[in-house]
Amino acid sequence: MPINIKFRLSGMLIAVLLVSACEKTPADYRAPVTLPEYTQGNADQGAIIYGDACAQCHQLTPGLNKKGPQLMNIYGASAAELADYDYSDALSSSGWVWDAETLDPYIADAEKAMPGSKMLSDPMPDANERADVIAYLSTLRAAAPVSTEDQ
Repeated sequence: MPINIKFRLSGMLIAVLLVSACEKTPADYRAPVTLPEYTQGNADQGAIIYGDACAQCHQLTPGLNKKGPQLMNIYGASAAELADYDYSDALSSSGWVWDAETLDPYIADAEKAMPGSKMLSDPMPDANERADVIAYLSTLRAAAPVSTEDQ
């Protein structure tokens, strides 16, 4: 998309039209979730726990990674799949898929579940709290936005 810039130089209006072949890289999106929602926890309670324990490092908006990657559409996704986040070598080579079986031990104690993980959260020993967080994560579903701009 061209950018128009106007500025004055000694009373003359100069208009510059900048056209760049370099476009802003769109945010990286995960594919839509295909697994059914996890129902062995309370998603509403999980949202509260997420806010207290996870949101300081994880956003829910694609392209807005913080210390940790954004988590929209995480449930059922392959680990370390976002190109716009720098994952640990351990997670990148894990072959994991984020479901209840992998999320539970990872949320319980990331370093124990995956030595070399970059996740520095405190362990979450309460199985009910972990189930609630997993239930909440399983509800985070959004389609990638459709671009209407010409390529």
